[in-house]
Amino acid sequence: MMEEKTTLSGFGLFTLWFGAAVSMAEIFTGGLLAPLGFSEGLKAILLGHLIGGLILILGGYIGAKSKLPAIMSTRISFGRYGSYLFSLLNVLQLIGWTA
Repeated sequence: MMEEKTTLSGFGLFTLWFGAAVSMAEIFTGGLLAPLGFSEGLKAILLGHLIGGLILILGGYIGAKSKLPAIMSTRISFGRYGSYLFSLLNVLQLIGWTA
């Protein structure tokens, strides 16, 4: 019996990329909170989430439309070397989770 291939819906890809953006934003802004104070730190968090979320959501949208895996969809938008940035961000995210 042949297995059916499971695919994510547009909403599923949106939530996947949004979660990744939130995780990376938390790692980077966490180091900025103490010296900035509450109000400036909150602004940094919101701006980081907005920028990171927008980039990753657009990557997820392209992947949903083209039915490609995530790293392949980033290559469409950012080129081969640009997609390495997302690989590096994934590594940093894993290091942050480990820490």
